[in-house]
Amino acid sequence: RAELEAALAKAEADWRRANERLDQKQTERTEANDAWVRANADRRIAGGDRRSVGGDRRKTDSDRRRAEAVRDEANAAWDQALAARREARAEWDRARAALDELERADRVKRKA
Repeated sequence: RAELEAALAKAEADWRRANERLDQKQTERTEANDAWVRANADRRIAGGDRRSVGGDRRKTDSDRRRAEAVRDEANAAWDQALAARREARAEWDRARAALDELERADRVKRKA
């Protein structure tokens, strides 16, 4: 029983850590999306001005590509954090089910 309770406590702590990591990755993801939107807006502004120097347009394209790469990395990290949280929750569910089964067995023994 003590082992199951320890496993349940560990699973709950793992789930909390995974949840905090997911929140952190969501913040990073939001920041990356905002940077991409700004870079994309800058590119549209530079692209629409035919009088702008070609270097400026290349720089804004480069900035947009860089922002897009950061955004893709942030999305991938968020996906991994979400998967880790789901796995932590599944582990908690398994530990809780095992402990519940043990408690049911103990009640049956006491009634008999």
